[in-house]
Amino acid sequence: MVRVYEKYGWVLYLALGLLWLVVGFAQAFFPDELLNNESLLVLDMSWSELEISNPEGAELVRFYIGGLGYLKMSWSLLVLVITLTGFRRGEKWAWYTLWLVPILLMSMTLFYAYWFGRINESLQYVPITTVSILGLLLPYRTFFPENHFQRLLARLKG
Repeated sequence: MVRVYEKYGWVLYLALGLLWLVVGFAQAFFPDELLNNESLLVLDMSWSELEISNPEGAELVRFYIGGLGYLKMSWSLLVLVITLTGFRRGEKWAWYTLWLVPILLMSMTLFYAYWFGRINESLQYVPITTVSILGLLLPYRTFFPENHFQRLLARLKG
């Protein structure tokens, strides 16, 4: 008997992919909105103060932030394609591949903790990392039926 969370666990990754697509779009096309908070955090000056004091530096930051938005959009499209094809059908390669999502999120957590030195900036990734891990663990039996473990234990016992 297939449980609901096993059958529809892929919906969590669909939601994550769509969320990243929206965030990446906003970051690529409206970076100034995001830079107000980040500039205060890193430079202790507002984004408008930075634009006035160093317009070339502000343009470079805007370029890099926009580029990261495009990277997030491409990453989200990859997650969406894997989710809607192999993961939805219960193919093992997709399950293993989507482990890159929590790995990326955990590395971003460490990046923020290291560069900003404030745990509060790192904590923003904990909920989405938890959802991504749940999205992999809830449909686990779809990818690895019970007889898989029985065979594995039999091999280990000799």
